[in-house]
Amino acid sequence: MRPDILAINQQTANRQAKDSVRSGSMKTLIWFVLLLNTLFFHACKNKDLDLYVESDKYSNASDFIGNNYNLSLFYAALKQADLLDMLKKEGPYTLFAPTNKAFNDLGIVRASDFAGMKQDSLRQLLLYHMLPRRLYTSDVPPNTIDNKYVNMMEKELFIGYKNQKACAECTLISDFYVNGSKSVLATQNIVLANGVLHVVDKVLKYNPTIQDVLNSKPEYSLFIALLKRMGDWNRLGEPANTTVFAPNNEAFEKAGITANDIAQLDPGKYGKRLSRVYLLYNHFFLSDMAIYGQLPGSGYYGSPYYRARIVGDELYYFGISANTPMEPFIIHSQAPEANTPLRISNFQPGYQTDYKADNGVVHGINGLLVLPEEALIKEN
Repeated sequence: MRPDILAINQQTANRQAKDSVRSGSMKTLIWFVLLLNTLFFHACKNKDLDLYVESDKYSNASDFIGNNYNLSLFYAALKQADLLDMLKKEGPYTLFAPTNKAFNDLGIVRASDFAGMKQDSLRQLLLYHMLPRRLYTSDVPPNTIDNKYVNMMEKELFIGYKNQKACAECTLISDFYVNGSKSVLATQNIVLANGVLHVVDKVLKYNPTIQDVLNSKPEYSLFIALLKRMGDWNRLGEPANTTVFAPNNEAFEKAGITANDIAQLDPGKYGKRLSRVYLLYNHFFLSDMAIYGQLPGSGYYGSPYYRARIVGDELYYFGISANTPMEPFIIHSQAPEANTPLRISNFQPGYQTDYKADNGVVHGINGLLVLPEEALIKEN
């Protein structure tokens, strides 16, 4: 065969081979597309293969609390008080929800501990933690105290909000307070379908009067005896605001003072500071110190954030230092070292402070600030 004919035949064979490959590829592509369409069709019919779409709906208050382990005791209390159904309704509500630890501090460690409580009393306690409205931190002026909001017990809650950076590089401090109980940034403004929730570190405490608060605590019996003996007890049942820094019985015992010793005191021989050093004629939460406290470098006692004259014994002052423990102390304004405290104490644990009454607040302290012999009126 001639060479030119062989070349033509070879070219024809090559073209046929390419056409065959091209045809096979097209068939494969068509088959693959058909297969994908079939799989997609079946996937649309199979719910297990549906794409997950995140819901834009929030849990109601009842469900959110029930699904949060750290609030399990709060949920148990709401269940015992028959309030869960209410918190499923439209609301709106603001809830200040105590953590499990907050209940543990009061000796409540399991859900069954609520069973022995009177349902009506428990219900009132829990309603005290709720507002019939939404309240976000942004609704409260920053770096303020005593913003009042009426709760579902028709009592005023005192809201404070600290939102500060001490320096450009410093971490933002954003602490939200209700009656002295704190909610930190990570647990504020939790959006609910029917409101908003703030997790707080203490159970909010309430009694109608300061007398009721102190009478409900056996550990203050000697302090009550001193107030009665010195004529300062009646004020604590009256409407006028008083903040009480209450030393416990152990503080008197450490000083060697008994109930009989108190009964033998002659009020006329003692300055008013013996009892009134523990009484401020105003309304004061410890969180007020945290919000308005001084910046570092202001001095330990030289310029304390809070200093108030003792009513009836005005040469003496009660103060709370600017240091971190916020130690209460007594100081004499004309002493040779006027910035040196005569005696200091410290506060009892947080759950024994910020106890609200309609006429003030009670904070437990661990030590006496004045001994009887130090309060004797000196003859000229």
